[in-house]
Amino acid sequence: MGARANFALIDEDGLRLHYSHWGADRVCSALVAGPEAAARFVSAQHRHDDPARDWLDDAWAEGGAVVDSTARRLVFFGGQLLVEVPLRRAFLALLSLTWPGWTVRWAYDGIGDLAAAAGVDRALVRRPDEDERVLPAEAETDLEWQVHLLTVRADDGITAYPLPWEVHTAWQGPGLLERPPSGGRPRLELGTVPASGLHVDLATRTAGAWLGDHSAGLVPELDGLWPGWRVEFWEDRYEEQIARCGGAVTVPDADPAAALDELVAGIDRERGHDPVPGMLDVVRRHAEDRQVELNPYFTAHRQVDASDAEWEAVLDAAARLRARLAAGPGETARGAADHGRD
Repeated sequence: MGARANFALIDEDGLRLHYSHWGADRVCSALVAGPEAAARFVSAQHRHDDPARDWLDDAWAEGGAVVDSTARRLVFFGGQLLVEVPLRRAFLALLSLTWPGWTVRWAYDGIGDLAAAAGVDRALVRRPDEDERVLPAEAETDLEWQVHLLTVRADDGITAYPLPWEVHTAWQGPGLLERPPSGGRPRLELGTVPASGLHVDLATRTAGAWLGDHSAGLVPELDGLWPGWRVEFWEDRYEEQIARCGGAVTVPDADPAAALDELVAGIDRERGHDPVPGMLDVVRRHAEDRQVELNPYFTAHRQVDASDAEWEAVLDAAARLRARLAAGPGETARGAADHGRD
């Protein structure tokens, strides 16, 4: 039970590594108000003695961030509000306004990217997720939920495979083409944006992969997984895959302004909510009369929120971003984020 996260601060005094047992679910509220508010949140969490070794690994890390004031760089992942691509794009666009002058990026390699940003070897945190590498035998039939989207272009057209969201077929390499799942379709209409995807073009020997969240080790290993192929990583740009399908696969149009409104409302609910008392109540109800020994980190989380003035500044930035999205036809939250970094 938990939402485990590592947070690292880097400044003129060096690297400090912190841990929160519930911090992965507090990534949005911890970061949204800018560097000073983020540093206060991180500093209040448990501090590890050895920042070169005391990291979570892929199996346990559910979120976190590196706040590097020397390079003015923020690298992060996690947050229940950021599971869907449109909401995460809205968050990145908002951070481009509340972290002016900083490079802000999503950690597609999860804790591996955080470790690397802190100068720590990714090998220290590697623990493969074997479930993500299992190739399903057949395609999904429920298309109203997020899926992993595999599409293969051959001379006779597109074959699309909607697969369970928790897998990623890029792990299979070219061997995937020798034993594809059953249930491929020449046309596919999805009810929501996929969770991740892989597009394979047989004629050009090109494989394009993207991630809606993060994947332990996939991005650093992509080239090696597909020897002799041109491999492209499209970050979260699912539109790249859809465009290459030439109309054979469709997804609903995203509304970036609505995503921003949902995001801000969610962060507002997250602010001021200390997860520890509620989780202690859950433990007491389930324990009944039994003696329960808790991990000492269970109650070590410290909820530190942005001040009222900082939150008002966030709301002002969100209002400006929303006006930009509403005024620019075809403007996306991703484009707004890129514009904010110029």
